[in-house]
Amino acid sequence: MNHISDRAMLERALIAIEQVMARSNAASHADVLSATPAREAVTMCLTSAAALVDVAQMLLREAPAQPAEVLASEWQALIGHTKTASRTAHQAVLVLASQRNLVAAQDGITVAEPMEASQTAH
Repeated sequence: MNHISDRAMLERALIAIEQVMARSNAASHADVLSATPAREAVTMCLTSAAALVDVAQMLLREAPAQPAEVLASEWQALIGHTKTASRTAHQAVLVLASQRNLVAAQDGITVAEPMEASQTAH
């Protein structure tokens, strides 16, 4: 039985994410007017997912014997990738929060910020 390793599956996932990103980028460059909040959020989610897959791959690899400085540097890079993924996912949340629903996000209709009760009373 052919048993695929976790690292190999993550590599396949990363390749698939990158392929979807490439198609999405090609489509958005071909039709600039179709840049919608949904498409923007897709790009952000895929970017975040790719970074997290990269982090998972780093965590699963065998740690070779290296000087402490190199290990510390690699660990800081891993933390940086994780932070980047988190921030990008949060940006997607902000884009999506400005929409009423999926149709609005796909059509690019932004919801105006609700006014505070104190502002509407005046």
